[in-house]
Amino acid sequence: MSIPKYNAVLKTIETGSITAAAEQLGYTQSAVSRMIADLEREWGIKLLQRSRAGISVSSEGFVLLPLLQSICNEHKKLEQRIEEIHHVGYGLIRVGTVSSVSMRWLPQIMKSFREVYPNINFYLRIGEYNDLEEWLRRGEVDCSFVSMPSSDALSTTFLKQDRLLAVLPVDHPLAALPRFPLEQLAEEPFIKLEEDKDYEISKILDSLSKRPKISYQVIDSYTILSMVECGLGVSILHELSVDNDRFRVVGKEFDTPLYRNIGIAVKKDSPVSPATQRFISHVLDWAADSP
Repeated sequence: MSIPKYNAVLKTIETGSITAAAEQLGYTQSAVSRMIADLEREWGIKLLQRSRAGISVSSEGFVLLPLLQSICNEHKKLEQRIEEIHHVGYGLIRVGTVSSVSMRWLPQIMKSFREVYPNINFYLRIGEYNDLEEWLRRGEVDCSFVSMPSSDALSTTFLKQDRLLAVLPVDHPLAALPRFPLEQLAEEPFIKLEEDKDYEISKILDSLSKRPKISYQVIDSYTILSMVECGLGVSILHELSVDNDRFRVVGKEFDTPLYRNIGIAVKKDSPVSPATQRFISHVLDWAADSP
């Protein structure tokens, strides 16, 4: 059967590594290498390019990639239909998520879910919100946590609001205020998260009558928290990203409340496995019950 071989090629391209692909697919490294070699020999085409930097898709493989993805997605739909005929005792749920959700929400959610469905496993794929929507559209994840409003190609259900907070050093002169004045950001050395990591923050900064002067621009929230702790400036982060346990910082709501809506989404007009449906229902129940 060729489907496992197609999946081996796709997973190797996705991870850039035969070793990582084998681990995620549950095969040995030699088995994945052999499946790829069998296809390349059978088709007379070099599907992958190997270099010191890793593995990438060849020009010929790039032409075939959409067809391989389509075949594997259609096969997955067939398996889902068969699974629906049987029961929801076993399965794998591929979840797209941002790192803050994977750290703050998902451990609790997965633990309580597996108490009911111990034989359903998870594969978490972590990225930025624009990545998550794209993975969902391509069928690379089964469901995804997304920022709302989301793409029209997705069916999304609201979960919770995530407030945007001013992040200050604990000894900042305004740290004792109940709310931080939004316009005060222009008077502070500002540490900004790169726009492709969180475009919502950039939109807020652009809307201010006086834009903050960017003193530092970094790629992750933990670096921002460490820099704020050291007194290098102030920043804006989503509440889920503010870790007061590890960093001595103060998170303050703004005088003009700012927040994003987080939802859970599936691809619209596409079959959803029973396991994924049960997981989404569990997530919705968790969101309704948690503070």
